Amino acid sequence: MKKPWLTFAGLCSIVLAIVLLCVIFGSYTSMLRSKSRINTGKNLLVQACLDQLDRVPQLVSLAPETFSNEAVFRIKDTAQQLQKVLTLFQAAEGPLDPDLVASFENTQAGLAKDLDVLTTAIGKHHALSKEMNDLYLKTIYSAKRYNKEARYFATRKTVFPGFLTARWFHLDMLDFPRIDLECFTPWGLQ
Repeated sequence: MKKPWLTFAGLCSIVLAIVLLCVIFGSYTSMLRSKSRINTGKNLLVQACLDQLDRVPQLVSLAPETFSNEAVFRIKDTAQQLQKVLTLFQAAEGPLDPDLVASFENTQAGLAKDLDVLTTAIGKHHALSKEMNDLYLKTIYSAKRYNKEARYFATRKTVFPGFLTARWFHLDMLDFPRIDLECFTPWGLQ
């Protein structure tokens, strides 16, 4: 004698197991893609900052004679510090060290403030000042993109099925620190 309810329950169990397996591995691949997008955002940010740093010597060479030598020295020194931090950003394979992010924010804020003063002295309508403003916007966009992906990853770790996947595949230990966008504000939008 056949037992149709037992067969039905067995088929339902198999289908449910397949669905759960698909959901869990879908969540895992989603988290891996998110991790990859975070890395892409970090690389875009680094490249935008490097493009900005490449223009600093040209900008400094345009400084009027009334511009203080101390400020020029500070700009060059801060640009070198930022270059070192960006090199460490590029070398980081996993999440960025929060201390490194804080160092980036401090040097970027100092450089942004000094460059704002310098571009004001040169003139906001000078071609290089406009180019620096465009690079500033590119840097802000890249930082926002990085932060968006880092927030998404952090959220995925806390909701079903992401919290299970994160725990099983040790992705819950990854914490991508966000970059405070205030470090870019001294430039301001024109």
